[in-house]
Amino acid sequence: MSLLPPELPKDAVYTPYWCEENVYLLVQSFSQNPLLSETWDVSVVFISNHNRTVALWNQKLSKEPYGAVVWDYHVVVVLRPQVYPSNLRSWVYDFDTRLGLPVTWDSYFAQTFSTNVPDELQSSSFRVVSANIYLNQFASDRSHMLANISASETPVPSPTYIHPVPPYPPIRGPQCMSHNNLMEFVSMIENIDGYGDVFNVHEIPTFFLGPKDPELCRSKETSIKT
Repeated sequence: MSLLPPELPKDAVYTPYWCEENVYLLVQSFSQNPLLSETWDVSVVFISNHNRTVALWNQKLSKEPYGAVVWDYHVVVVLRPQVYPSNLRSWVYDFDTRLGLPVTWDSYFAQTFSTNVPDELQSSSFRVVSANIYLNQFASDRSHMLANISASETPVPSPTYIHPVPPYPPIRGPQCMSHNNLMEFVSMIENIDGYGDVFNVHEIPTFFLGPKDPELCRSKETSIKT
């Protein structure tokens, strides 16, 4: 049995430094394909740690071919087949990687993360959120990208961002009661806040490489906000 992932939509929107929004629009596009949802489990994966300093390799913004980029957090999409014959794999969509789009999960994991770095730079946690939850519950007012403006400036300037903003309005899911809950998704505090399930760097490979483990999923249940 051969099962290939969908190609990146030709009209996919990408804005550098806005990974959470790039991913939102991608899973929104995927959600409009009913055949895809019958074959794949679509997840949004936030990558971070408690210091919000994670080193990722093979990122396009790296200044050196084999250097790392340190993000406060990063967000990707993972498609996991709903059945698992031995030749089926999960696939990653990371707009910022040099490894391909999409790329198999095992290749992505092996070439993007390393434990041979100081603890504060390790990608120690992964928050896995179902696409439906993300589409319905995510919101960002983009305030995390506002530049610090001196209080002495008069008059107060219009909002200034550290990176150019996307060419569309801020995102707010149809069931979200907040204008901004981005940091609840970025948070890696398990069973306290946030959405989905948090896995550590040792658990996440098995989650996406093998068949669903009901015991692992049950042990990772968190309170999903609705």
